[in-house]
Amino acid sequence: QMKAKVATQMMRAVKDTEKAIDDEIHTLDNLNKTDLENIRRKRMLEMKKKSEKMSEWRQKGHGTYTELFDQKQWFEEVKANERTICLFYRNTTNASDKFTQILDKHLQELAHKHMETRFLKLNAEKSPFLAQKLNIVLLPTILCTKDNFTHDRIEGFDPLGGTESFTTETLRARLGKKKNIDFDPLVDKPLQAGKRMYHTATSNKTGKSIYASKIAQLGDDDDWDDISD
Repeated sequence: QMKAKVATQMMRAVKDTEKAIDDEIHTLDNLNKTDLENIRRKRMLEMKKKSEKMSEWRQKGHGTYTELFDQKQWFEEVKANERTICLFYRNTTNASDKFTQILDKHLQELAHKHMETRFLKLNAEKSPFLAQKLNIVLLPTILCTKDNFTHDRIEGFDPLGGTESFTTETLRARLGKKKNIDFDPLVDKPLQAGKRMYHTATSNKTGKSIYASKIAQLGDDDDWDDISD
């Protein structure tokens, strides 16, 4: 009796699905010239808006991975762009220089792929006031902003698998998870076919490069209008 009930439910579900498909096919088959013209017009408007947005992004430097030289430039970029991703680093030791170069490589590749977000880097030691206000206690740190607010951060390599051998896809997925870039792993193709999320390698147990300091507290989601002057 239970099997018969399950079979009946399954048949009902199949019929419902078939009906939905048939209805969709019927709608498509009965589109008239006006319907098709409206669809075409809507598609053209979408393409035009996307083209205008791409042009605007290029003018603002999107598509490049840009080195900033002071905190004033950082504030300007954050205010001018809906989303930014900035690597805060220092290169005073061989270890920190190595970690910076690893992230540089991945961020450079992502900057070319994801035009929707502005990719930046800044030497934190040249902007101590900014590092203090952003509560950056470990370097390297990737700090992300959205609509003029700090939105997300990645400190060291722990969030990327705790290894320096993580792939660009790993970083891409992590940034996409918090909507720092437009990325859906179920839809978007890998940057390189066959790339895994992680390489097999000796893990960096600390996952961090690193530089710690006594820094004032200021949390994420803070607006910077009051300190950027």
